[in-house]
Amino acid sequence: MRGLRGRVILPRMFTVIVVVAVILLAWWFFKGKKKSAPEAARDTTPAVDAFLREALEIELAKPTLGIDNATPEERRRLARTLANEPDADVVSKIEDVVKAVELEYVRYAHEKDAEVTVRVRYEDGKAGSATKRLNWEDVPESVRKDFDGKGSTRVFRTWAFPWQRVNAL
Repeated sequence: MRGLRGRVILPRMFTVIVVVAVILLAWWFFKGKKKSAPEAARDTTPAVDAFLREALEIELAKPTLGIDNATPEERRRLARTLANEPDADVVSKIEDVVKAVELEYVRYAHEKDAEVTVRVRYEDGKAGSATKRLNWEDVPESVRKDFDGKGSTRVFRTWAFPWQRVNAL
């Protein structure tokens, strides 16, 4: 009887150990994937944030507020919303008209700075854009790493409005 038990118990224990190891390995793999995505999405600099707020405030004034050539005073509600003090009406209008916001960084080999372009893609198929030159130090670290690692002249990022971002613990 003992010999028979020994033969039955060992394969079961081995199976349990393998299943536990596979579960731990899968948990570790997916945990690592989830951590890397939010960090990349938040990778920015104060210079990029300031440019984005200014460019988006001007670009979104007409479609969200209905005002051509709006003054800074007329854009105040939009400016506060873009600075993470969301106004529900402004957020709703932005969500209705904006499909995506994309950033394109361009760096030429002979230059010591980079150019950043923000593109607003609207639900109706139209697009608007604004461009600015940034010092190399003002370019987000992950973008600089992509330039250095890939050897390309262009790096692209998607951008999310403050109220769309999920704050990771």
